[in-house]
Amino acid sequence: MNIQQIIYVVEVYKLHSFSLAAHSLFVSQPRLSQAIRDLERELGFDIFERNRKGISGTTVRGYEFIIQARNVLKQFSSLENFKESPVSSFHLATTLVSQAQNAFVNLCSQNAQNPHLNFDMFFCGCYEAVDRVKNFGYDLGIVTIIDPQLSDWMSYFKSSKLDFHDLLCSKYQITVHQNSDLAARSSIKPEDLEGYTYITEKCSRMNSLTLQVYSLLDKICPKARITVSNTDIMYQLVSDNRAFTLDCMPLDEKTCRKYSLVSRPLDENLRVHFGYIVPANMPLSQLSITYLELLKKELLLHR
Repeated sequence: MNIQQIIYVVEVYKLHSFSLAAHSLFVSQPRLSQAIRDLERELGFDIFERNRKGISGTTVRGYEFIIQARNVLKQFSSLENFKESPVSSFHLATTLVSQAQNAFVNLCSQNAQNPHLNFDMFFCGCYEAVDRVKNFGYDLGIVTIIDPQLSDWMSYFKSSKLDFHDLLCSKYQITVHQNSDLAARSSIKPEDLEGYTYITEKCSRMNSLTLQVYSLLDKICPKARITVSNTDIMYQLVSDNRAFTLDCMPLDEKTCRKYSLVSRPLDENLRVHFGYIVPANMPLSQLSITYLELLKKELLLHR
C-alpha cells in the first residue's frame, strides 16, 4: 500500500467514476484501475462494487477504508504544509494551577517578538490532558494526582504510552482572605471551615478526585457552595465573602496580592502530586524545555 493508491481510491469515490478520476489525476484509466485492484488484493476485500458501466458504490468495508484513507490524506497534507512552514508551536494542556499559568505567560513574553512561534494553553482535567497529549499532539500535560491514586494513574499513563514526571508533592491548601480569622493559623482543620462558603471552579472538579477526596469535601465543605467557570471570579468571591477554596498548592504571590488572599495547608493526611506528562521515548522540544525551567522556578518561589 502506498500514498498514491490511497489518492486514487479517494478520487474515484469523490467522482464516482474510474474514468473521471483518471482524467482528474492525469493518469491512464488502466493504470488507475490496476493500482486499485492491487490494493484490494493486498487488503483482502473489494473497496468498490462494480458493474458493466463502472462502479455502483462501495462495499461496507470499502466505505470504512475510504473514511480512514481520507483522514490519512489530511494528515499527509498537514505534513507537507509543515515541511514548508517556518512556524513552530507549543501546545500546553494544564490543570488550574497558577504556577503553570505564570510559566506559560513568561514563556510567551520571552518570545513575544518572534513571528514564527505559536502558543496554545488549554485548561482541563487529568483525563483530558492525557487525551490532548496522546491524540492531539500537545507537547506537555500538567496534571495533579492525589497520593492514594498515583499507582493507578501511573498504570494508565503507561498504557497510554506517556511518561509522568513528578515535580512536587504537597498538602492541599485552603485559600481564604488575608483578614479571615483562619489566615493567622499555620494549618486549617476541616472543622475550622464551619460557616464558610466553599467556592470551586468547574474545571478543577475534573481532576483526579477519588471517593476519598469526595468524602473529604463532604466533610469540610458546608452545604453553601458556589461553582463558577472562571478562576478570577472564584478568587474574587473568596476575597469578598466569608468563603474559601481548595488548591493543590499555595497560591502564587501575584494572585495573593491581587485578591488579598493567603493559603494555609489543610490539616489532613492527604497529599497531591504535581507533575507533567509527555509522549514516552520522545525528546522534548526546546520550547518544552524552556517552559519546564520556568515552571520549576515558579514552584521554587512559592513553596
